[in-house]
Amino acid sequence: MFIDLNLRLAHFMQPYLQDISLALVATCLVIYGDKVNASLKKLVSSWVFIARVMTFILMCTFGYGLLTLWSQPLVYWGIVQVDLIYRPALVVGCFCFLGILAERKRHL
Repeated sequence: MFIDLNLRLAHFMQPYLQDISLALVATCLVIYGDKVNASLKKLVSSWVFIARVMTFILMCTFGYGLLTLWSQPLVYWGIVQVDLIYRPALVVGCFCFLGILAERKRHL
């Protein structure tokens, strides 16, 4: 019964796996974006105001955008490589793990 329910859930999730992988990537970027921004701030702190603002804008638009575009297919590929019967547990486990990480970083 548990295996049958798990397989039904896996088949239900199948069309949404790209969205799920995008949500996982976006959540990681939200959790660790402050570290990236802190590193960038350290790097450009001595620059003039306009250069700092432009760097921040470029990092947010192109940096985070490219990270999302390049890492989402990798996460999707990783999810698809997992056997169908374990896929729902993996997705739920990943979101729970990210929730724990967010809690530890005081994002919740």
